[in-house]
Amino acid sequence: MVAACQDPARAPIPLTVTAEPAAQTAGGVVTLTSEQFPELALLPSPDPLRPLRWTNFAILVGADTADSWRIGPTQIAYRVPPLLTGNYDVAIGAEGYDQARAALFVVGQAFPVYWGGLNAYTNVLSGTVFPSRGILIAETYSWPGFTTGYGLIDVQSRRLTMYPEFREGTRRVKMEAPGPSYRPNHFVFDLSPSGTAAATVWRADPWTVVDTLTCGEPLGAYAAAELSATTCLSLRFGTLVRNGVDTLGLFPSLLWGNFRLARNGKWAVVTTSSLGAFGGPLTWPVLDKSGTVVYTIDTLHHVTGAAFSTAGDTMYLTAGAPDPAATDPNEVRFALMALETATGRTIATRAFASHRVLQDVAVDPLRPLLYVGGFEREMTADGHLTFRQYLTVLHRETLDVVADMPATLSPSRRWVSDATLLHQAGAGRVSVVGWCGFDCGGLWVFTFDLP
Repeated sequence: MVAACQDPARAPIPLTVTAEPAAQTAGGVVTLTSEQFPELALLPSPDPLRPLRWTNFAILVGADTADSWRIGPTQIAYRVPPLLTGNYDVAIGAEGYDQARAALFVVGQAFPVYWGGLNAYTNVLSGTVFPSRGILIAETYSWPGFTTGYGLIDVQSRRLTMYPEFREGTRRVKMEAPGPSYRPNHFVFDLSPSGTAAATVWRADPWTVVDTLTCGEPLGAYAAAELSATTCLSLRFGTLVRNGVDTLGLFPSLLWGNFRLARNGKWAVVTTSSLGAFGGPLTWPVLDKSGTVVYTIDTLHHVTGAAFSTAGDTMYLTAGAPDPAATDPNEVRFALMALETATGRTIATRAFASHRVLQDVAVDPLRPLLYVGGFEREMTADGHLTFRQYLTVLHRETLDVVADMPATLSPSRRWVSDATLLHQAGAGRVSVVGWCGFDCGGLWVFTFDLP
């Protein structure tokens, strides 16, 4: 029997490569080392949308081709593509060489992005964190197959549950989202008919009404919070009111805002929409436990997210401020800011890339970490504009970036502009629950495993 064989002079050369680290987050960098790399000249790909791809060299992680670049004569680095958490086989191919392989464990999304289960025409902008369970929301539009009322996007079961307790007798859902309370595991709801206002406090598990508050808005579309046994706040179209009678001021920038409280209601702030810059800096109030405006900040265009340290002495913000490098004074660049809560003094700032929009921030109560949600515009391989969600992990003391994890692309080509972050300490995950606009499927949920 006669069989053809390859000319030994033209056979592929064995390629020996080591890869470090063996475990990395999505978006993180892995370094490949080989004594054969000095002989390899990287030839750029002609695709202008993929500047870190090569015609004679490729790194395949699962089914995704990674961006790569030379960092030394014997070393080439690559960025881990947006992937779900799991073990992956990495194939390193170079023209004229045998394919080399390496194993990689990736920490990324826990599971694919999913639809929150709301009416596609919902006006839900955000929600209130129900610790370890999910995000409480208010659904105000009835539609075939959907129910008006208050519900929970449960990130454990990945489904929307509408609570029957908050549907009975409700003719109109008047709150933009259930409000937070200074009491753990308590939330503010308004079930009153149109034309009346009766904000009530409910204890969860099981849902039980415990108090009626002297705040609320008969016309609806408002936010509320209970700061103490004697103080509650309401906000409608930028008008901030204490205990239903004391108008604290008109803050037009606080349209579509929701309250965030420090532990025990010691401090209160309002988040704003990332779309509501209004052409200039806003006047943004910080309130104490009595509902008094202690001071205002007037240098920020947005405060899309806010969280407090356990003691409440430090306030973390995802905020947009004028970009000093831009020619347009109204152009905004987002940053994570750490402020002294009592005075507003800036302790530290971490600016993000000019094309990153920040949505929210959450504090890890067990580790010295912060979590920030954000998104970027990008072009797909077929030339379409789309948006990619990110979760950034930072060290709480220094604001240094620990990991910057991209998500797999959203099923929608719309952005998730406003979002609420839920940290699940027991599961080691953070979910970004965000609204991407009318006729966009309502709320989308991205859940990331943590490094």
